[in-house]
Amino acid sequence: MDYVNKKYILGVFTKDVHVSKLTNFLNKSDRNFIISTRKDDKYRNDFDIGISYCYPYIINMDLDKRIWYNYHPAPLPQYPSICCYVDAINDRVNKFGVTLHRITSKIDDGYIIAKKQFDLDSIPIDVNELGCISHYYLFQLFKETINKLNFKEGEKSNEEK
Repeated sequence: MDYVNKKYILGVFTKDVHVSKLTNFLNKSDRNFIISTRKDDKYRNDFDIGISYCYPYIINMDLDKRIWYNYHPAPLPQYPSICCYVDAINDRVNKFGVTLHRITSKIDDGYIIAKKQFDLDSIPIDVNELGCISHYYLFQLFKETINKLNFKEGEKSNEEK
């Protein structure tokens, strides 16, 4: 796809709980976008760049050759996968973070573009507590980075250079 001469459309894939805040923020930008929470929508053809924002389904990069980015609610590479909160609580962390990375064929293993680290006032006692804190910072990272990413195929983003 030629991203230089066209206005590309972001396909943002997420959970229902995040749709409102993502939609409200993206409506204020100059981005064209669609938002979906459905499992099968990730292979639809009405978007150019894929954004996974806490999307609970795996993107099969063998089937989809578009550029995909993942907003992961934990620091990578330390806490990959959906067990990130449980693992961090078991490790009794007092610092945590969130990550933006490129999606590859391996789960949570792509090039890290940006991280946001933060101290925890106390060691979290459950996944809901850590999840709420993490999602606050993940949305901050989204707002700081979504308009800075360079989506031209084969070219690194400003953050990747």
